[in-house]
Amino acid sequence: MARVRGLNVSRRKDPGGGNYVAAMDLETYESLSQLINKLGLNAEFMGNVVVVRDKSWSRIYKLVNKARELGINVNED
Repeated sequence: MARVRGLNVSRRKDPGGGNYVAAMDLETYESLSQLINKLGLNAEFMGNVVVVRDKSWSRIYKLVNKARELGINVNED
């Protein structure tokens, strides 16, 4: 089982729906939840992991920039 710490993003679109994907742990989600709601991103909860998908890279990248501002570990793929 892989552990997700911080924010993990992929610039490649997922094959299912053509969305960009960001995954994070619950602690990171709590720190970024207001911005996630403000940007209109939908969060899917899967146990201790939260997955955010969106067709717009600019919205995902705003999330990445805010995470970096807050000192959250960001892993870009």
